[in-house]
Amino acid sequence: MKKSVLGILAGAVLMFSMASCGEKLLTDEQVQAEIQKGFDAGKAAVEQEMTAKCDAEFETRVTAEVDRLKAEYEAAKAAEKAAGKK
Repeated sequence: MKKSVLGILAGAVLMFSMASCGEKLLTDEQVQAEIQKGFDAGKAAVEQEMTAKCDAEFETRVTAEVDRLKAEYEAAKAAEKAAGKK
């Protein structure tokens, strides 16, 4: 997320430096609109990346949780069996 914000700020600086080469400077509203557009694009990219990561790891997390619950069940079953023998 920090990289996205830094990229946006670098883009804004680049815009200002290019604008000083004889082109008309952007108004405050235009600058804010460009910053917001860059932020939204960066946010969407981060959201897509995190969703893809979550989807990729989902199966592994579910399998690990199922294995953990099976182990707990087997341990409880073995403890119950051992308590019944006493």
